[in-house]
Amino acid sequence: MLKLRQIAYASIESTSRTPRWWILALVQAVFAFLVMPSIVYPGLLFSRYIFLSAGSVIILVPVTVWIWMDIDARKSRSLKQKSLKFFIQSCVSAGGIMFCALLATLAARVFVAQVVLFSLLSSLVTATSALAMLYAVLCEQRFSPAWGLALDTWSKKISLAAVVAFVLILAQAACFAFFHGLWDSLGFSGQFPVFGHSATIWILLFAVIFLAAFLGALLNCFLVFLFLETIRQKKDPEAMELAMPKQPVFEGNI
Repeated sequence: MLKLRQIAYASIESTSRTPRWWILALVQAVFAFLVMPSIVYPGLLFSRYIFLSAGSVIILVPVTVWIWMDIDARKSRSLKQKSLKFFIQSCVSAGGIMFCALLATLAARVFVAQVVLFSLLSSLVTATSALAMLYAVLCEQRFSPAWGLALDTWSKKISLAAVVAFVLILAQAACFAFFHGLWDSLGFSGQFPVFGHSATIWILLFAVIFLAAFLGALLNCFLVFLFLETIRQKKDPEAMELAMPKQPVFEGNI
């Protein structure tokens, strides 16, 4: 619990100092929201909406890879900047993972009628795919090894997987609440005729967008910091064991 508090505090501090994450997180939330209706209503895939969903995924993947790499670079300042080749490779792996996750979620939506069971299955799929994407982007893993490590995390580090699932469920709920509330309350549905003439509504709109951008960036930062801290703790004992036999050799060379 103490470690989670420290990670949360570090995430808030880093997010408040990096406004570019807010913009990336807002773009990420917008295109994630555009993909979600095709999951809730699979029939949309047989309409023109499929082009909007496909375009949203194409934009969502590099934006997610970009913000995660930027957060990783800020946390580990000693690391070298990732090359364009690695960025493209990460986008390809993350895109494949996201595509498979969407197919699995759509299959669950078609064959599972109960809402509660579908919500549980979709949350598990989303959390596992997010872990796989984190391994692909932050640990330089390919498509298949990333999935293997993500599944292995559920058995060996279930606390990390559970927190990732909780964060993603929270993000999905916030995304739906924000955009549906914005659509219904601020007049985009035609039920708010004074929207265009009210400065108060415009100020409220920008305040809500600002808050949503900050919270989205904060959730991304917390997710990446938690993942990196967990991986670091797992690697530290192995690194110490590997380093011990090499010490006499270095001393002799000096």
